[in-house]
Amino acid sequence: MPALLKRAKEAITFTTIPSGEFAGSQIAEIFDTSGDTRMSCGIHEVSNADVIVEVAPVDDVLYILEGEIEIEADGVRQTYHAGDFAYLRAGARQRYIVRDHVKHIYVCFPSNWKNG
Repeated sequence: MPALLKRAKEAITFTTIPSGEFAGSQIAEIFDTSGDTRMSCGIHEVSNADVIVEVAPVDDVLYILEGEIEIEADGVRQTYHAGDFAYLRAGARQRYIVRDHVKHIYVCFPSNWKNG
């Protein structure tokens, strides 16, 4: 793995998540979950959703770009708006409530959680 990687904005494309908790939402995986990097990063856009993740597989940091999202982790609920950051611990039960629309950047560790 190189010590420095770049993804030009022209290379970033959104796709629709086909299945799972966030099915139908839009995602652009900038550094993906293949394991080529130790962390993954992307942009996620969600509309009108109430999603529960029973056991979060990764540590996540979110930066809210647009809109609003309520996040509950192990019974503690916070509301996040554009400009806010959130940290979510792996292993926690999480609930994401989007009443209208939210667009956020996510960074998660480890990146290869889908493979193991």
